[in-house]
Amino acid sequence: MKKLLFSNILINKEIKKRYNKSIESFTLIQIRIITILTGILYIVYSQIDQYILPANIMNIASSIHLYIIAPYGFLISFLTFFPKYYKHMISLLMLAPIFATAVNLFLVKDLVLFPIFMVEIYMIIFWTFTISGLNIKQSSVSIFFVSIFTFVYYSFIMPLPKELFIMHAFWMGSSISFGFVGAYLLDRLSKRNFINYEKLENLAITDNLTGLYNRTKLDEVLNNELARSKRFSYNFSFMLIDIDYFKIVNDTYGHQVGDDFLVEFTELISNNSRSTDSFFRWGGEEFVMICPEVDKEKILIHADKLRQKVELHKFKTVGNKTISIGITLSKNDDTIDSLVHRADEALYMAKNSGRNKIVFA
Repeated sequence: MKKLLFSNILINKEIKKRYNKSIESFTLIQIRIITILTGILYIVYSQIDQYILPANIMNIASSIHLYIIAPYGFLISFLTFFPKYYKHMISLLMLAPIFATAVNLFLVKDLVLFPIFMVEIYMIIFWTFTISGLNIKQSSVSIFFVSIFTFVYYSFIMPLPKELFIMHAFWMGSSISFGFVGAYLLDRLSKRNFINYEKLENLAITDNLTGLYNRTKLDEVLNNELARSKRFSYNFSFMLIDIDYFKIVNDTYGHQVGDDFLVEFTELISNNSRSTDSFFRWGGEEFVMICPEVDKEKILIHADKLRQKVELHKFKTVGNKTISIGITLSKNDDTIDSLVHRADEALYMAKNSGRNKIVFA
C-alpha cells in the first residue's frame, strides 16, 4: 500500500511538472499580450488624466501613468521573449497589481471626488485573477497585499465615511470572491483539459494490457534513435523478444491467465532492464527493446541475462517459460524497415534452432 501511495505521489508530481511545462509557452504569450494592452491602457489613462484631474496632481498622475506604469508593463512583455527570465518576469507581474494600487491610493488622496477612482482597484483585482497570466496562488498573494494596503489606507491614513467604507469593502470583497472563483474554475478547467489530453495521447501510444508503449510510439523512438546515431556516430541495439510456445498458455489455461502472464512477464523484463532501455509491446507475445549506446558484446551479455531471468522465473499458474531473442545493431544507412528486418531474421533463426536462444544479425 505504501509503495502504491508513493508511486501515485511520483505520478502526480510528474503530471504537475509536465502540466507546468505545457502551459508555460501559452502563459508567456498571454502575459505578452495582456501587458502590452495594459501598457497601452495606461497611456490612454495618462491622457484622460489631463481632462479630469485638478492641475495640482494632473502632471504627476499623467507622468506616473505614462512614464512608469506603462513602461513597467512593456518591460514585462519584453521579458516574455526570454524564457530564462521567467521567474523574474512572474515576480514583476505579481508586483504590478500592488504597485498600481499604491499609485492609485497616492494620487487620489487629495481629490474631492476620489470615490470614482476606487473603481480602478476593482479592475486591478479582476485583471490579476482572470487575465494577467498569474496562476491562482500567485494572483492570490498579489491581491492579499492589495487588500491589506487598501484596508490600512482607508482605515487609518485616509479614513472613509462609514457608509462609503462599507460599500467599498463590499465591492472589493465581491471582486475578490468572483475573481478567485473565476481563477479557480479556469485553473481546474485547464488542468482537466490537460489530463484528458494526456489520457488520449497515452491511449494512442500505450498497450492497454501491459502499459508498455506500442508500435506507434516505437516508430517515433526509432526515428529519433536513428537520427541521433547518425549525428553522434553511436550504435543502439534493436532486440525482438518472443515468448516461446505462448499459444499453449492460452489454449491450456485460457486468455485471462494468458493476459496475467503477459503482465507478469512485462514486470520481470522491465525490472531487469537498464534505465536507458526502452521496452515496447510489438504485438501478441512479441516485444521490442531498444538499448542505446551498446556494442555487440555488451548487448549479448545483457540479452542473455534477460533470457536467464525468464528461464529461472516461476510464473504464477503457468510455471517456467522461455524466450527467444533476435538482436541487431544499428548501422549508418539503416531505416526502420532494415533494422526490423535484420532483427526479425535473427529471431526466426533463434526459434528454428530450438528456442530459448539468442541470435545476433
